[in-house]
Amino acid sequence: MLAILTYHSIDDSGSVVSIAPHVFAEQMKALAAAGFQGISLHEALAFRQANRHWPERCVVLTFDDGFANFYETAMPELAKHDFTATVFVISGHVGGNNDWDSPPAGLGSQRMLSWPQVKELAKQGIEIGAHTRTHPDLRRLSEPDIEEEIAGCCAEISDHIGQPVENFAYPYGYRNHQAEAVVRRTMASACTTELRRTNEDPLHLLPRVDMYYLQSTPQLTSLVEGKLDGYLTIRRWGRTVRQVLGAH
Repeated sequence: MLAILTYHSIDDSGSVVSIAPHVFAEQMKALAAAGFQGISLHEALAFRQANRHWPERCVVLTFDDGFANFYETAMPELAKHDFTATVFVISGHVGGNNDWDSPPAGLGSQRMLSWPQVKELAKQGIEIGAHTRTHPDLRRLSEPDIEEEIAGCCAEISDHIGQPVENFAYPYGYRNHQAEAVVRRTMASACTTELRRTNEDPLHLLPRVDMYYLQSTPQLTSLVEGKLDGYLTIRRWGRTVRQVLGAH
C-alpha cells in the first residue's frame, strides 16, 4: 500500500489548511530518517505501470492549490532530502491570491505561485498537476463546463511549462459521475480527499491523507509504516457522520 499525503499552505497561521514551516521540516526529516523517499504522483504511477505494484519505502507528497510558500518554504526542505512532489495548481489564480472562496479561519490572504515560479519548479523535477481553472464545486457544473475547467487548466499549465499535465486533484474533493467521467477520459489519475492509504483503487479515485490530521512525526512514521490504518478508518467515519449531520 502507498500513502499519498496532502498539504496545502506551509505557514504559521494555524488554519485547517496550514502546516507550520518547522513542523513540515521535521516531517520531511523524519521520513528520510525512516528510510522513505518522497516522490511525485507521476513517479509513483510510472513505477506501478512498470511493476504492477506501488513502490516500496516511498510516500507521495502532494500540495493543493499552488501557494507561493511551496516555492519559498517547502521546496528548500524537499531539496535537502532529494525529495520530489506534485503541486496541483489552480491555473486561473497563478500570480494572484487565494480568493476563489472565503479562506479558512486564520489563513487570510495568501499569495499564489507565479508562472515563473511554476516553470522553475517543473525544471527542478516537481510535477505540476491540474486543480481546475477556478476551483469550483464540480458537482454544480455541466459536463462541458467540467471539461473546460480541467482541459483549460491543463492547457494553461502546459503552455507555461512546456510539459503535458497528467494528474488531477478534485477541488474540495467534490465529484459526481459526470466529473469522474471527464477525469477518466482526460487524465491519467485523480486524487480525492478520502482519508486512507491506497492499494488497488481506481486511478481516478485515489485516496489521500490530509496532514492536518497527522502533524506529529511519530504519527507520520506510523502512517507510512502502515500502522495507522485503523485510526484513519475511525477518522473517516467521524468525518462522514459530521457531513451527514451537517446536511440535515
